[in-house]
Amino acid sequence: MNTAQVYRVRLIEKIPRGAETSSYRFSRPPGYRFAAGQFLMLTVPSPDGPLTHAFSHADSPTEPFIEVTTRLTGSAYKNALDALVPGAEVEIKGPYGKFLFRPDIPKIAFLTGGIGITPVRSILRYVADSGGQERVAGQEIVLFYASSTVEGIVYRDELENLASTIPGFRLTHVISQPPDDWQGHRGRITAEVLQAELGEPRAWTYYLVGPPGMLAGMEKLLEELGVPAPQQIKEQFAGYGA
Repeated sequence: MNTAQVYRVRLIEKIPRGAETSSYRFSRPPGYRFAAGQFLMLTVPSPDGPLTHAFSHADSPTEPFIEVTTRLTGSAYKNALDALVPGAEVEIKGPYGKFLFRPDIPKIAFLTGGIGITPVRSILRYVADSGGQERVAGQEIVLFYASSTVEGIVYRDELENLASTIPGFRLTHVISQPPDDWQGHRGRITAEVLQAELGEPRAWTYYLVGPPGMLAGMEKLLEELGVPAPQQIKEQFAGYGA
């Protein structure tokens, strides 16, 4: 059953995240309920009329605001979103999606890149804020986060803080254009990277989220590793470049 409803919200603030990426925090309307990892539809005014785009919740249900984070691509929609001033009223409809955290799964690996980090940030923030009471004993969570550059890592400081506060959580960056002194993984997420960090990849359940090209690559990788389809939970950013 679809429980999505329409709400009017106001922009609280815009937060630069670097590399032409910004977060937009909106008031959270009374009665709006969602689960960490879900998404919403955000409608903003523009000179050509209302424009609508899907965004994952970057915020957690434990936070008092709604936050979406996006690359500023120069599209009509992104320009209209970035032109909003604090206090501007917009429309949201939601929540949608089944990219939901499973506290009963003993081994979880997130595979994401770029702005695909947003629903993962939502989930990890929720796990940290809720104390993880529902998590199965000894649960392991590993985040593989692919970025072009170190400067392009979105939520970097917060992710490192979460890695130090959530029991059983490890953060693994994979940088395709790293600086000379980079000590972590280089290039892309590969079978070698997964095996180095996870041991036996087929023992894990994977959350895949990102642009269509990356998602297809990760699906192929998991197929080659023999990971069954029921151990793959997916969210595709269909409007990634818009």
